[in-house]
Amino acid sequence: QADGVEIGSRCRLIGDRRGEVVWIGPPDFAKGWWVGIKLDEPSGKNDGTVKGKRYFTCDDKFGIFVKAEEIETGDFPPLGLTFDSDDEI
Repeated sequence: QADGVEIGSRCRLIGDRRGEVVWIGPPDFAKGWWVGIKLDEPSGKNDGTVKGKRYFTCDDKFGIFVKAEEIETGDFPPLGLTFDSDDEI
């Protein structure tokens, strides 16, 4: 299953892609439990729909499904949106 992964959690995938957990469960397209991620950048495979079934909603290419062991949850702000104290805002 997806122990320790909760909807609304920020996460990091292999390759440092980041996003938010928006769906957890056993999908119709594969066996086992999967995690639906809304990515921060358009590096995904879908819009939350797979084989005609909508699991969650996001823009095209911002959605991806992975196994829980393929992500790390924690304090992962969107890339490029962090500021140092010397940065101008």
